[in-house]
Amino acid sequence: MYIPLILAETAANAAESHSVAAAVPHLLGMLLVVLTLAALWGVCVLSATLIVLSSTLAKTFASAPAAPAPAQAAPKPASVTDDLSPELVAVISAAVAAVTDSAHRIVAIKPQSSTWSKAGRQSVLSSHKIR
Repeated sequence: MYIPLILAETAANAAESHSVAAAVPHLLGMLLVVLTLAALWGVCVLSATLIVLSSTLAKTFASAPAAPAPAQAAPKPASVTDDLSPELVAVISAAVAAVTDSAHRIVAIKPQSSTWSKAGRQSVLSSHKIR
């Protein structure tokens, strides 16, 4: 006897739950979410614009002629040692020019210490199991 009563109540509540007044809180919640997402999008666009503008201004001020600096001795060009061929120096210079945006002068090219490479080899060799 309880089942028909529950079904009757559900049918009566269903008519009330599909009204516009019942949907208003849900619609306001969805509107709040959409507005919040739009505000976050605006903040992202604004920050990206400010970053582009600041980098443009930095390049503008960097390219502007500065007051002449006192005369300094020019650094010596990179010396070619017995270990480095002129072709290798040219390749390193080309790599520096490709990576950086402004002009740079290579003062010295020195081989790195082999301590790190020895430590790396030691860790690799010690990780293997000896059979």
